[in-house]
Amino acid sequence: MANMTVETKHETYHDCYLITDSYLADSSLVLEIWNDEYGPIARITTCLYRLAVHEDEAFVDTNNCPWAEDFIREYQLGEFTGRNDESGFCTYPLYKFDIRKIREYSRK
Repeated sequence: MANMTVETKHETYHDCYLITDSYLADSSLVLEIWNDEYGPIARITTCLYRLAVHEDEAFVDTNNCPWAEDFIREYQLGEFTGRNDESGFCTYPLYKFDIRKIREYSRK
């Protein structure tokens, strides 16, 4: 497992890894960043359950994690699909994730 560094507006976290799951409402990908010292750092995806997506897709939570798209690009975890959706006052981009690449950074 490769380690990651995550830089949020509050702190920089080293030796991070990914945890995945799926949202019950639409089966889209839950992608969380964890660290052994701090536990969960961030959930970078969100469920906009009214929209159908594939199991390797998810809306990125740019509201709570404005750095998430840069993080996804840096580690080549996925690509923007060109589709966005709005909820509240935020626009969320839909990403298609590379599950094999995510596994490189995941705990077994």
